[in-house]
Order: sequence, then structure tokens, then C-alpha cells
Amino acid sequence: MLWVAVHCHQLELDVALRAQDDPSPVAVCSTLLVRQANEAAQALGIHSGLRRATALSIAPQLRLIEHRSTVQQEALEQVAGWLLQFTPAVSLQAPDSVVLDIHASLRLFGGQARLIERVRAGLRELGFSTQLGVAPTATAAWLLARWRDGLCIEHESMLASGLADLPIHLLAAAGTHQEALAAIGVHRFADLARLPRAGLARRHGTALLFEIDTALGRQAEPRRWFQAPERFAVRLELLAQVERSEALLFAAQRLLLQLCGWLAARRAATRSVLLTAEHESGRHACTPTCIELRLSQPSREPQRLITLLREQLVRLVLPAPVHTLHLECDQVVTLPGQHGELFPTHASEAEGLARLIERLQSRLGRDQVQRLLLVADHRPEAAYRVDPIDHPDRPRPKSGGDTAQPSIPLPGMPRPLWLLHEPLQLAERQHRPWWRGPLTLLSGPERIETGWWDAHLVQRDYFIAEGDSGCVWIYRARTVQGTESGWFLQGVFG
Repeated sequence: MLWVAVHCHQLELDVALRAQDDPSPVAVCSTLLVRQANEAAQALGIHSGLRRATALSIAPQLRLIEHRSTVQQEALEQVAGWLLQFTPAVSLQAPDSVVLDIHASLRLFGGQARLIERVRAGLRELGFSTQLGVAPTATAAWLLARWRDGLCIEHESMLASGLADLPIHLLAAAGTHQEALAAIGVHRFADLARLPRAGLARRHGTALLFEIDTALGRQAEPRRWFQAPERFAVRLELLAQVERSEALLFAAQRLLLQLCGWLAARRAATRSVLLTAEHESGRHACTPTCIELRLSQPSREPQRLITLLREQLVRLVLPAPVHTLHLECDQVVTLPGQHGELFPTHASEAEGLARLIERLQSRLGRDQVQRLLLVADHRPEAAYRVDPIDHPDRPRPKSGGDTAQPSIPLPGMPRPLWLLHEPLQLAERQHRPWWRGPLTLLSGPERIETGWWDAHLVQRDYFIAEGDSGCVWIYRARTVQGTESGWFLQGVFG
């Protein structure tokens, strides 16, 4: 087995800073003391353990965020859920670490180095600062990650030497025994491992001995595997209220990256994502702003979702400042396996068209991107309808991209693509229809007599005619009560 430990060494601070790209000084504090501070605050002399009042006297502009353990636990679970895309063997190591067994995933992700780089880069994009450790046991990997970033022990036989210089204060079970152990000269892991086991267990308990044994691989370590939630719903509080819609993109794209990791862990994709922006409540309450990202085809590509969101945010005007973002995803579909293509196929071309349609809908509005659909009616003006391209009532595309056709086929006689909005009545000279000159009938007639059921009865004889302006589609209306008779122009051939 090979374990990777992800230690989020400033998890509380990362939770607060995920929603902003502002280098202003920020610190997380408890009732009296500073717990963590970002680089800008540290440059002013703010550090962990400093009293709250002292920190404010040193840096009056310092923004203090109250410590909340529930928020930290939720963030750790979000990290674990994102890591499930690499292996199902993911386990929480409270309060700020996650361990995962990557032994069976190395070949799939191109080896240990590439997998670890993907983990590191992905968590950085999500807004989490991490330290990684690699070892044959979960406890050893966790200890290495807490010690220094990037440490690796390749084989179980190297565990004792690799952990020899580890400070004992990093051991979870050594917290209350550090002074007693330091008094007898025990400062490193190797010093602790050399002590008589019976005496160590009698004086300091079995928990410390158990942690040593699991780190060295002498004893099996029971683990509870983390399970991804069935429904994706995350909440992100903004450090400051946002008044411009474009400024929401930085925080929202981190939520979208987290969503795509959750989808990858479930081997699934989505058609619809809902982003909700909460405004101020109370006396000046405002209805939350909802932004729906709808895909023409299921996907879990982060850049695809981010592009759609960017297009919508450009057009959005916020009714009030935003202080919190919610991202929800309910429509999840299983994504079939994919393979590389040497040459473009119909499926890849359809994918490109789908992306174009999605961008146009995001920029122009969903109802502004339309398509023509055939209708089972012989009357030319009623033989089609215009619908939004993803209207729920339209026929679903079959495999291959073709839309289901009406059950009644179109007539065999050619019809022009360009129809006039209203038929144009023509003059008649010497018993011949006239439009910019005399028209010569080339083919026809094609009789259409229908529409009695909807009070739009037509009785027409259609002809293809040729004149000085090209080929046209005309008809001679038969006498019907309430309609005009004579020759009419209805379409022009290209």
C-alpha cells in the first residue's frame, strides 16, 4: 500500500480566504488569542498565539474572523469529497488532514509524481494551502505531511529511518506527555521507539505505543472510509460584500471546481447547476439572485461551466450587495466511458456545436437561441414552428444528432426554403401570373386542401414558376368563403 496524506495546515484561514483575492491582513482568532494569520498579517507582526487586543493594537486594519469548528469540519469533508476522484480509499484525519491510499490508482493517473502534482495543483485552485507526505502507512504519511511538505518514504523497510528525526510533538498521542518525555531526553521519534515497550505503555498509556506501531507498519490500522454526499450543496461566505456581479466569478469558480471533483468521484456529469447569491437580510431584505447554468449535454468540465457563468455574470445586474454564495446540483447523470479520438467524429462535432449553443444562450438569453421544427401539416405557413433550442416540448435528438421527424411526410414536390411572411397577391395579364414580368409555369399543380378543423381552410393549387427574377413558388387560390381568389406568391427558390 502507498498512502498520501494531505495536511491543510491553515484550514481555518483558507476557509475565510477562499472567496477573495485580496492581500489585506486577515487572522482567525478565538475569544482571546489569534489562531492563524495570513502572510499580509504576519508581515505586520501578527502570529499564532498573540492576544487579540495586542494584534489589533499592532495592526488596526487587521480583519478578525471568529473560529468556528463546524466550518472547519465542513471544509475538511469538502477536501475529502474532491479527493475521491483519485481513489475510493479516502479517510479523514481530524482536525485538518485527509489520507488516501493511491496504490491502485498510480497506473491510471500516470504514476506517483503526476498524481501527487494533480492533487497539489487541484487543491491550490480550490483555495486550500496543503502539505503532502507519502509513506507505506497512513500514520507515517500523516506525520510526514505535518512535519515538512514533500517528504516521501518509498518502502516499508525505510520507515524507521525515515521517521527517526521526526519531533515527538507531532504525534497525536504525545500531547500530554511531552514534558515527561523531554525530561528523560526523548525529543525524536527514534528516541521514543527505543524505549522499553512495557514501561512506555505503563507510564504513558497504550495510545502512544499504538501510534508508533501503526506508523512503522507493525500493526494494522482500522480506517473509516469517507463517503461522498448523494447531493452536492456547498455554501461560501464572502469576506466582504460584493456589489458587482463580475467580482463573484473568483469565488464561484472555486465552487464549480469543487463540484466537478465531486462529479468525477461519482463518475457522473450534470446538465444543470444553480448558483444562488444571498443579499442582506432584515430590514432591507432582498430576494436571493439565482443563476442557473444549463448544459445542452451532460458534462463535468470545469472550464465549460466557468465559461457559461462568466457569460451570465457579464449581463447580470445585482439588486443589492452579495455576502454568501450557494452552489447546488441535483441533476446528475452517469457519464459513459470516454476514449481518445485520432480523427474528428460526429460525436466530437456535436460536442462543439453544443458548446457554441450554450455560450450563445448564456450571452443572449435562453429564448433568443431558436430552431425551426417541422410540424405535420401540409399548409406551408403551418408546417413549421420556432422554439427555443432546448424547449422541453421539442422532440429529443436521437443518437447521431437527428431530430425526430413528423409522422406525416412532406410532399414530394420541391419547396423553397424562403417563404414570405404573408403571401403576395399577383396580377394576372393575358391569363398568366405576373411578378416583375410574366411567369412561366414549370411544374404543378400540387393541390393542398386542408385546415377545415381550425377555421383556416385552404384550397390551393401550387406551381413552380420561372420569371426574370428566378424560380418562385406560387399558388392559385380557389374560391373559399372569406378568402381572396387569384394568384399568390408564397416562396422564392435560391
